[in-house]
Amino acid sequence: MLNPAFAKAKHRFNAIAGNQLVLMAALLLDASIRHFSLHSQSAAEFLRIVLQLLAESSPLLLAHYFAARFAACTSVQRRLWGAGLIWAAGFVLYPLCLFWLAEQWQAYAVWTVFSVQGWLLLLLASGGYGLSRWLAQRNASARFQLISRLFSLNSVLLLLMTAWAVVWAGIFASTDDPVRNQPLQAVIDSDTVIVNFEYFLHYLWQFLLMGSCVLLICWLNRYLLIRQLLARNGVFAYIAGCLISIILLTPLLSAVVLWLPMNIAEFTFLPSQDYNIFAPTNFRFCFLILLISTPVILAFERQQQEKALAEVAQRQSQTELQLLQQQVNPHFLFNTLNNLYALTLAGSAQAPTLVLQLANLLRYTVYEGQNARVSLAQEIQYLQDFLALQAIRSGDKCQLDVVWPTQAEQWQIAPLLLITVLENAIKHGVEPSQSRCSIELSINVENGWLRMHCVNSVPATAGQRLPGIGLDNLRRRLNLLYSGKHRFSAEQQTGLWCTELTLELEPC
Repeated sequence: MLNPAFAKAKHRFNAIAGNQLVLMAALLLDASIRHFSLHSQSAAEFLRIVLQLLAESSPLLLAHYFAARFAACTSVQRRLWGAGLIWAAGFVLYPLCLFWLAEQWQAYAVWTVFSVQGWLLLLLASGGYGLSRWLAQRNASARFQLISRLFSLNSVLLLLMTAWAVVWAGIFASTDDPVRNQPLQAVIDSDTVIVNFEYFLHYLWQFLLMGSCVLLICWLNRYLLIRQLLARNGVFAYIAGCLISIILLTPLLSAVVLWLPMNIAEFTFLPSQDYNIFAPTNFRFCFLILLISTPVILAFERQQQEKALAEVAQRQSQTELQLLQQQVNPHFLFNTLNNLYALTLAGSAQAPTLVLQLANLLRYTVYEGQNARVSLAQEIQYLQDFLALQAIRSGDKCQLDVVWPTQAEQWQIAPLLLITVLENAIKHGVEPSQSRCSIELSINVENGWLRMHCVNSVPATAGQRLPGIGLDNLRRRLNLLYSGKHRFSAEQQTGLWCTELTLELEPC
């Protein structure tokens, strides 16, 4: 059992880590590129670059976090403008101020490591995170499912290959005679690229062709070797297929790379760096691509299969929950209308009050009851309204002893769970009784666990009773919503019906 403060802290940490993960990856990538361009092997220098980038980029990280939190916690009408303003302040206004300061102050320009390159990487990371979250919330329609396919493994590989080609084309276009001036500084001079744009395009298509050769091996591995040979014929057929692919593809693709104009007499862009398409280094490079891509493809294929199975299971669970909910609500409405009918026949002045209380209960059922979670305070208020309504019907016949939890607003629960226990006590303990009866209800929260204890008297003429449809539905809903996180028991003792429910709550 988790302490409430610890549970909230853990939930908050997971939220922050998930939010900042992609931005930290972009920041470390920028730091690695800068460290590589310095031709330094010093760990202290790399750490200095990382810490300085982290300090200079902290407003962007904060803007990304608070924009995502604002979008999740506010109303739909305010989300777009509020989150957009927060994000723009961090990712547009702040970088522009830094670039302006670097132009005006030479000492700062020498010191800073925040550049257009790092800004674009963080911008892409933040935009990709926001788009993925947006698609995850709207993947029901065919249009959004089509957009989601753009983020498939093939699309990601194609995007990475294109980005790799653009970066290296920019580096080559920023350097005079780059093939002969090795090693190169991993720096892109945007002014030089614009002036020599035809050189950029000249290098770009060649790097794209080299990247396409690598993608061809990956796609062959995925669609032919893994999906056909490995899935249908086993591991030995897969190994044989890999061996055949390496032997046949290596010289063929090596010949394609040698056709590129970037190659010179003393240097080529083959892994062997010579003109021998049958060099062992070329075969080892092809083997390395298969070796690296295979576990990635297998992991992605398994994740896609598990996602599809989870979606099917979720749809089945949602359908079953809706059916159970449709059984619970009419049962409660039927009992309440019976009470209203009896009071109307008797000409009771309490009938209008009963109608208002019934309206409040139905409003909660219709609007809040359709949500996945509500605050425990809302659910407790619903129980209190229900008891007030029943008190009009039963009068002084029922002695009620109730204990409510404190700080219920700190926790959330699935709606319309607890009412089943109380409704069952009213239906089988109060309504059939011709004499005084009693209900003891205790609800408390301890270390994130809710404990509900309900004991109601049973009329002597009732005999041994069996659980009804209400309790059966409750058990099924608990198994669907709180699998492994609840305990439930309901049994008849001497003159009493005892119900115990314990379940793990979630912090708000």
